[in-house]
Amino acid sequence: MGPSLADVRAWVQVPASILSDPQLQIVLDAELLLQARLCRIGPDDTLDPNLTQAIYRRVAREVAARGVPLGMLGADSEYGPARLSRWDSEIDRLEGPSRVLVFG
Repeated sequence: MGPSLADVRAWVQVPASILSDPQLQIVLDAELLLQARLCRIGPDDTLDPNLTQAIYRRVAREVAARGVPLGMLGADSEYGPARLSRWDSEIDRLEGPSRVLVFG
């Protein structure tokens, strides 16, 4: 079981007037499902602190990318638009010890 919606909202610091509870819940559920497929979760479905922190970061990245066409950021910046990276090294660092290796 991951963090509550209230905990995620407090960490991400996005008000309900910008992102409703049902919208944020969909993001949280999707990220928890992705993490559960990638990582070893405790026997009682509780997340270690590192996995909880990774969920916060996963949700924050998804929320930050809302309304950004094709993941492009800073179209008006000095050096032109930049693409939002698909890989977050901090999430990799936090989830790394719990990752499940699959050989197929």
